[in-house]
Amino acid sequence: MKVHCDIRFTNSTQGAYLSGQQLTGHVQIKLTEAKKFNEITLRIVGYSNVQWSEKRGQGRQRRTVYYTAKRDHLSSMKVLVGAQQNGTPTELPAGEHIYEFACELPSHLPTSFEGTYGHCRYTAQVVLDRPWKFNITHKIGFTVVQPRDLNLQAPSIRLPSRMEDARVFCCGFWRTKPLFVKVTVPFTGYVPGQAIPLTIDLHNLSSRIIEGVNMKLLQEITYHAEYPASKTRRETHTIVKHIGDGVAPESQKQYEQRLVVPTVIPTCGDQNLISVAYRLHMTVRVQGCGSDPVLEIPLIIGTIPLMFQQPATVAVPQATAVGVSSGQQAGFSFGNSSGNSLPSASGLVREQTLPPEYLPPPTYEEAMNAAAVVITDDTDTNAIGTKPYVPLYPSYNFNDIQWPPLPPMPVQPPLPPKQ
Repeated sequence: MKVHCDIRFTNSTQGAYLSGQQLTGHVQIKLTEAKKFNEITLRIVGYSNVQWSEKRGQGRQRRTVYYTAKRDHLSSMKVLVGAQQNGTPTELPAGEHIYEFACELPSHLPTSFEGTYGHCRYTAQVVLDRPWKFNITHKIGFTVVQPRDLNLQAPSIRLPSRMEDARVFCCGFWRTKPLFVKVTVPFTGYVPGQAIPLTIDLHNLSSRIIEGVNMKLLQEITYHAEYPASKTRRETHTIVKHIGDGVAPESQKQYEQRLVVPTVIPTCGDQNLISVAYRLHMTVRVQGCGSDPVLEIPLIIGTIPLMFQQPATVAVPQATAVGVSSGQQAGFSFGNSSGNSLPSASGLVREQTLPPEYLPPPTYEEAMNAAAVVITDDTDTNAIGTKPYVPLYPSYNFNDIQWPPLPPMPVQPPLPPKQ
């Protein structure tokens, strides 16, 4: 190949960008001999695309219906080499040519994602328009992450969450004594790399053996199609699973289990064509006939972890952010307040937008179980040097972090048994 092209980003965080950040880099073109070009352009685009098919009807009326949707998020083009004033092609001499570029990423860009029935993808493509020949293209993908600061979410995610189930088991006219199950988490907002501490209480008054507790962290992806009609499709993936201890008849047991959140896409809302949500799913496996108790707790996966004890760098309600002395704040102090606060749509005020100094910055890693995808399309008829693409998401290392102690959880009476 007499033409070599490469795109390199200069200010990315290990290959990923935050929405609202400026994307900068340069295009490198190497020629083994002089070449003429009508134009050389750099195109930076971002879009979401959803597509799947379903069978409808029966017999001769059976047909395939295709559900699709597409939404553009970003479109930028820069001419690196243009034609001469008289319209004739520009000749580039042999050697290396460097062209720098910069592009402002809007703050509303959704997070990159590659799924079964759709994707949210950002690419940079160089198009070399040659006179009387096919165009040559070179395309690479890059990751955009929409920041999700857990400290700016609803205050309820800081509170403990508990799910209970009380059940009796019947076989004909015979009915057992109840089984009480309780699962508790200290809060419901986490980041990749952080452990979810579960407390499982099994109070088995029945004569049945509790074989174990299946614990799963589930990821639910919802795809929204708009043509030929509005329709959604969901798929659920198990990203973490563990089998906990059971309990013998007429006995009780309490234990703790930690599930570490892997590198996954943060929670995404319904504003885009693709939304992602997470929940804990626990199934208590009971020996014999009867239904197994199932408990679920919704979670939020963010990009910046919760900071407890209301330090100066943590979001606090506006009504209490002023006039609260440092002596009234329990726990650690993570720095002095600068007095410059940033308002948010949730009615919270945050002094800074970066994690405190005791927490190292996240690393950006490939999404768990993600396969590299080929990002070429119909516009890449003569692609050179195309690279496979895998999204990158932030992940933290909490091994050496000493978190402040959590407040004690209130004791509540158990639920009455279900019939």
